[in-house]
Amino acid sequence: MKALKFIGIALLIIIVAGGIAVGGYAFAVWNTNNNSSNTSSNNSSNNSNSGNTSNVTPAKVVTASTCNADELSLTTSPSSESGAGTLAFKIDLTNIGSRECTLGGYPGVSLVNDNGNQIGSPAGRVANSTEKTVTLKTQEMVSATVFYTEEGNYDAGTCKDGATKLRVYPPNDTGYISILLPTNDIAWCPKFEVTPVQ
Repeated sequence: MKALKFIGIALLIIIVAGGIAVGGYAFAVWNTNNNSSNTSSNNSSNNSNSGNTSNVTPAKVVTASTCNADELSLTTSPSSESGAGTLAFKIDLTNIGSRECTLGGYPGVSLVNDNGNQIGSPAGRVANSTEKTVTLKTQEMVSATVFYTEEGNYDAGTCKDGATKLRVYPPNDTGYISILLPTNDIAWCPKFEVTPVQ
């Protein structure tokens, strides 16, 4: 009887141990499959994101560039457009930089005194003028024409005296260049105007 009892206990131990082993194997198989599924899902997600990334539009690269004030020299020259009661001169902007740059549209033009204080209003724009953009290589130049009227054409107090310099803002730039007025008889009066650069 004791021998049968020991045999029964031994069989029970073998059965329990076998159950534990089978259970452990089943868990290992399940865990491996589950990790493979997660990895596959993650790879699929990453591939999907990679596909979206490849469709992103790259930032636009701007190659054309406006001439800055520090790349330009300013001079004045006579104009043939002077008429009775209205006088004119040209402002000439030359590319003195090391690169090609573009200018187009109206420059900003003001009369200032020796202290840099503005005299009168900035030049108005000559109506019905054609604007065009010009590409300037180094040492190439564009011009705009400034029109002003004779002070004697107006009642006393209409015009403003005291200007000694011209302040010019190249088109589309906030920097400026200053130069002495081409003649000392220029006062700010109505119809002080400028054309686009050409």
